[in-house]
Amino acid sequence: MGQRLDSDEASVTRPLSRKRRQTQARLLDAALDAFAERGFYGTSVEDVCERAGFSRGAFYSNFSSKEELFVALYDRQADRVLETLTDLAPSAGDSLETALAELVEAIPQDRRWYLVNTEFALHAVRDPAAGEAYAAARARVRASFAARFAEVVERFGRELTVPLEVLIRWLFAVHDGGVAQSYVERSGPDDITRRVVPLLVNAVTRMGAERPVRR
Repeated sequence: MGQRLDSDEASVTRPLSRKRRQTQARLLDAALDAFAERGFYGTSVEDVCERAGFSRGAFYSNFSSKEELFVALYDRQADRVLETLTDLAPSAGDSLETALAELVEAIPQDRRWYLVNTEFALHAVRDPAAGEAYAAARARVRASFAARFAEVVERFGRELTVPLEVLIRWLFAVHDGGVAQSYVERSGPDDITRRVVPLLVNAVTRMGAERPVRR
């Protein structure tokens, strides 16, 4: 599912030109709108090209399929999430639980992205190749989030009693479930994360060796 490379490009990754980056960005923007409006299956390559103002040739010079386009869309969304997390300085210097809840809640919300991501998750379940790429993209997000999460836990002198990766999976499940409820039930902003994360964190952490809390 990777981008098609010629024999020279296969061994060397070349930086994209400014024009090509702009082309890809327009295709990704168009894909997000089209997928959210018509669904992943209901959207054709032509639909994306029409919205972006490009030809099929421009599309296939950048992406080999709709699946690859979606993975690129997921990677871009992941980059935005990770940028938010990197810039975030939790304000709750006195409470690990609240600081971690803020970290989880910092994941940007976008109804279009929720629709697209949910539908593609179903596609990934049905299609092994799509599932492999989707799982790899999600794993990258979890790994980066885990590193940031671990920094906050260590800052408060706490230790985990379960593997970090397991806890991160639980937190993502809580967050994703809360977001789904808020959209389906039209109940407004999700507050499940803020209520459940502290309970979960308390259940799987303990005080470590004595150390000063870094402010």
